[in-house]
Amino acid sequence: MGMLENLVAGLFRKPPPVRNAEDLASFIDQHAAFMAQKCVVEFCRVRAGVYWQKLFTEAEFLEALRVSRWASFAPAVAMNAEMIEGVLRPAAGLRQRHLPEAIEAVVVNVFARYDLPAGAPDGFWDDGLRLVRERLAATQSGPPRPVRNLAEPMAKLIFDALPIHQTIVTNDYDYIRNNLRMNLLRSHEDFVETAELDALVDDLLGKG
Repeated sequence: MGMLENLVAGLFRKPPPVRNAEDLASFIDQHAAFMAQKCVVEFCRVRAGVYWQKLFTEAEFLEALRVSRWASFAPAVAMNAEMIEGVLRPAAGLRQRHLPEAIEAVVVNVFARYDLPAGAPDGFWDDGLRLVRERLAATQSGPPRPVRNLAEPMAKLIFDALPIHQTIVTNDYDYIRNNLRMNLLRSHEDFVETAELDALVDDLLGKG
């Protein structure tokens, strides 16, 4: 997961087309990393107020921030995966029931790009994949949820991982949810703009 500044710069360039599974993995990776890091870092800056620069020089806080950013990555991947499944359904047609397993396979590729974060349990990436699998399975119970609603329930996991004591952030859940909602809507816009839906679905599911 690259530095936030590089991700911001990348998102302000014209995004590349998404034609196949490898393109989709890069899209999910970049957008989920951006969402997770931007949400956590922005929240900490706002919460610290005029003291944020001092806070961001403290080694103990920076370590907690690193842990929080990694803990937030899989929930952000799960939100993007659910959004993408909903966008691809019409193009998939009768093949749509296979979308969850196909998108899960792409997420395996995303997680495989990273080593185990320092201090994380051995099952860290397995737990992340399980989370994504659960969200994708939940999509099959009905029509796709509106993108504005997809921050739930993943926002709670990111809120619980914030690097500031929970007694201080008790009333800040709405900020986290709304930040994620706004950035997921941006991710949706980028995907709709760049995804070549028929080609991408054929690559993921085989030609119908």
